[in-house]
Amino acid sequence: MNVSKIFSISWYWCLLCVLLFTLFQPYFVFGQGYVREAGNFQSWDVNKDGVLTREEVPAGPRRMFERIDTNGDGKVTLEEHRSGGRQRDRNTPTDKDPTNLEKKQNSLRCTIRQAWVQEPTGIEREYIIRLPKNDTHSCPITILFHGNGGAAEPMIRNWDRTLTDHILIAAQGYERSWNITKERSKAPDVDFVEMILEEVLKRYPQADESQISLIGSSNGAGMVYRLLIEMNDSIRIKNAIAFVSSLNESQYHDEQFWKRTDETTSRYDLAVELSERRRIITVHGSADSVVPYNGGRGPGGEHLSAQESAYAWAVAQGYRGDKRPDVEGKPCGEKLLMYDYPEGGVTHIKVLDGRHGLGPAGASVKPLLVKMLGWSAGS
Repeated sequence: MNVSKIFSISWYWCLLCVLLFTLFQPYFVFGQGYVREAGNFQSWDVNKDGVLTREEVPAGPRRMFERIDTNGDGKVTLEEHRSGGRQRDRNTPTDKDPTNLEKKQNSLRCTIRQAWVQEPTGIEREYIIRLPKNDTHSCPITILFHGNGGAAEPMIRNWDRTLTDHILIAAQGYERSWNITKERSKAPDVDFVEMILEEVLKRYPQADESQISLIGSSNGAGMVYRLLIEMNDSIRIKNAIAFVSSLNESQYHDEQFWKRTDETTSRYDLAVELSERRRIITVHGSADSVVPYNGGRGPGGEHLSAQESAYAWAVAQGYRGDKRPDVEGKPCGEKLLMYDYPEGGVTHIKVLDGRHGLGPAGASVKPLLVKMLGWSAGS
């Protein structure tokens, strides 16, 4: 066979290989096979709610879940799936680089030791503090709670540039969850948060204990509800924001709020009378199928509807009228409707067509909240 013929055959096979590789390769693969194809996302999204939870992702790619979940809310959106964690890699520090975290965000990692039935000998539980860059005499305190499967550090990043003058505290849930009903964690989480606040107020004289806010998403919103119901009366919560979760029927039933005498169970058996009035804002997508907007089966059991939850809080805080009809939502942004109970200090924001990740309309929620609560906008 002559040289020209050999060259022609080799060229043909090289071209064929290139074409086959181009046609059939995935867009990209990270680590242990986390393929960023929309088709994979759709096939994994079993309940078709527009986001992936850890349980929905197959075992191999699941090992990369935290890397892909760049905001640490325990859910992977299609955008995060396609980016494959590149935003975190390029712009943000990682859990394995605490020095970089502290340098870039003026943050500190702290721990509090706790023991309970799952950890009888005790463990060090972590929380992260981000201090304002400009030292001021009096700083509001905002505590952030991630969703199930999420992490503390991304919550700091998510609010870092919005609440620049706040002392931000991101607590880390045991087993990446908060103990509401049937989660993996049975930790004494209310005690954990109270201990964090006690330590922060002692350590930072500029921390303003009259300006404490809570922000939680999904399972973290359930933790916000627990704190509003169960926290020691000596700790005054001024504001609370709950994203994409409503009250479950264990926490509220028979027109009464409840807590547990035994946190290792799911049984809420002790009625609670609320003594404090807080500014409460709930945000929920109308197409959410993880925690259904209209109520029903969700994580940990049955949930009230989003609007019933807001109404329950309003009544507990002094509102005496009827629940706002769904048709009376007032536009407050693109695909956003507001149901306001000013006498009860409660507002509900409905994100039209928003799923558990809220979707594109969710981007306009954060500046709206900043305006509603009178917080100074970040850079």
